[in-house]
Amino acid sequence: MVIGSTASLHEQVRAALAQEIQDGRYDDTGRIPSEPELCERFGVSRITVRRAVSDLEELGVVRRRQGAGTFITKRSDVLGTMAIGGFADQISESGEKSRAIMRAVTTTADPARATALGIATGAPIFVLERVFGIDGLPLALDRSVYSLDRYPGFADRISDETSTYRVLREEYGVHFAEVRREVRLGYTTAQTAEWLQRPEHEPLIVIEKVALDRDGAVIHTSHIESVPSRVTLRTVAYEEHPA
Repeated sequence: MVIGSTASLHEQVRAALAQEIQDGRYDDTGRIPSEPELCERFGVSRITVRRAVSDLEELGVVRRRQGAGTFITKRSDVLGTMAIGGFADQISESGEKSRAIMRAVTTTADPARATALGIATGAPIFVLERVFGIDGLPLALDRSVYSLDRYPGFADRISDETSTYRVLREEYGVHFAEVRREVRLGYTTAQTAEWLQRPEHEPLIVIEKVALDRDGAVIHTSHIESVPSRVTLRTVAYEEHPA
């Protein structure tokens, strides 16, 4: 290890492994060396190595697999090119995709939500909070709000396996014409940290989204919180052509 460094031994091991992962040293197999191998290589105890690897797992950089070892967590192109479509439809990483409803509430629109949806204050709305993931690893939380006057019975049609966009298209005849997004930095709360399996107060990519139909009416609004270490946000710009 580094002589004279003020960092603890486990912090030095963690930093060295993180740099090697970033440099692509383990890309061939995706597997990092075993604890005994790392102990011998760095000249430290098993407790030190275990703590360093646990830190990397907490950060979402690696994942332990029972009986197989510790593997690098692949970054997933969750938002693809930000095309029109549901969140799960744009997860392009291979693996078992999942949706899990964390909270689903039928309530009335407060002034802020009414303005965002273009409806009257007090009108019925459906608030749906879901966590999307791959292979059991949470990638993002999506909190979407829908008008129940526009989509009566919508709440009853939604389950963990349901694509909300498919329901809107096929059962309500909705045509998605435009999606507006604003991206900013946010942080996990106690609740979102639990749902996303991350530490509290950790930075997140936050996307505020509004989907519009062909008439310019708001279909729904969404607040999306993505774990930066688990996703890649990719956008594509096109040349404007004069009319």
